[in-house]
Amino acid sequence: MTERKLLNNRFKVVFKALVERGEIVKNSRQKGMSNFAEKIMGNKSYGHIIRAYLKEHPTRVITYEQAHLLIKHYDVNRDYLFDGVLPIFASEMVGGGSPKSDERPTLDTVAEPMPSYQAMVPPKTNVLFSTMSAFASSTVDVNIMDATERFYIPGMQGEHIAFYIKGASMPPTIADGDMVICRAIAQHARIFENEIYAIVTNTGNVMVKRIQKILSKNRQLKGIKCISDNYLEHDPFTLALHEVRKLLKVERKLTDIGL
Repeated sequence: MTERKLLNNRFKVVFKALVERGEIVKNSRQKGMSNFAEKIMGNKSYGHIIRAYLKEHPTRVITYEQAHLLIKHYDVNRDYLFDGVLPIFASEMVGGGSPKSDERPTLDTVAEPMPSYQAMVPPKTNVLFSTMSAFASSTVDVNIMDATERFYIPGMQGEHIAFYIKGASMPPTIADGDMVICRAIAQHARIFENEIYAIVTNTGNVMVKRIQKILSKNRQLKGIKCISDNYLEHDPFTLALHEVRKLLKVERKLTDIGL
């Protein structure tokens, strides 16, 4: 299971706990879904997206930015939301950060043993930074090891490429100027429906879109449908498989908060 899907599973647990606490109340003006969506997503009309996150088999999953806003507004324990370490709420932690003894187990209650100091020392780098134009070229690849623009992000396994987004086709999920961090996928790897990918075409165009598979009559992948989250201003379009040179899974984004 991917890191984002685990995060979304814990979000569903948190949401249920907030309902039980009375922090979210159906049909309430002050504590209803619209109010919750405004705090987490910045728009009262995005309650339908929250409901998509809460489905048994969600078609969309919560973003890291929204998870941080959940922590900020609802007393959620960061260690639980990102790592599954109880308790769910920060106010329920007692001396030394230990959970209360009567804390109920949830999705991932068994914490991993604390690693040794040597195991905690991060590798030198795991992300290669690229400009969008360089990323579009055939020379930039995640296996480049002598690039000077590299950095480290804890919790990310394997090599990744990062670049800044230009354009306004993906708000509210990804905004112009955000940095996306992508992981290369194998040529025949499984493509997850409605997840976000960085796509490089054979003509050198770079785009970040949600994608859906287009299958032939014998159920073979023959192309992809590219969908913008800002669907009111950007129509979906299709690409044949032979038009796609690179396909990378977008795993995280970094937003400049203007400090």
